[in-house]
Amino acid sequence: MNEYAYETTEFGLSNEGIHLLRSRFNYETIPYSDVQSITIERGKELNNWIPILLFGSVLVTASILYILRALHVVGNHEVNIIYIEQIIIPVIPLLLGCYCLYSSTRNGAILRVKTVANKKDKFPLKEIEKTKSLEEFQEYLKDRLSTRITISL
Repeated sequence: MNEYAYETTEFGLSNEGIHLLRSRFNYETIPYSDVQSITIERGKELNNWIPILLFGSVLVTASILYILRALHVVGNHEVNIIYIEQIIIPVIPLLLGCYCLYSSTRNGAILRVKTVANKKDKFPLKEIEKTKSLEEFQEYLKDRLSTRITISL
């Protein structure tokens, strides 16, 4: 394994370039010479956040409608026995829907990379923010990319 100056679960930076990682193993390297522009900004940490937001909204809505219908049935004394499944069924989708809503609306620092081949990648910088080394990370990239980096945090 290579030693990286900065490393997250998705990428690592070295003197050669940006290394895309899976399980800490390099599967692709983008040399600094192939980078057209890099932007460090605040944005959605999750890729494809809109479908996940919609999925979470559907789950929460369906769970709430199910709960309201169950309360209506119980309130009108239409049933005498309430089974545990009738209580559990709306809880699991409600929890999953709430998690999807939370994940899709989470914002944080992200790194956008655009290459000369017009390939665009987006990486969250959450791990670098946790170690409180975001400023050093920005300086490291400025030293290697000078005018091709934009920082808008």
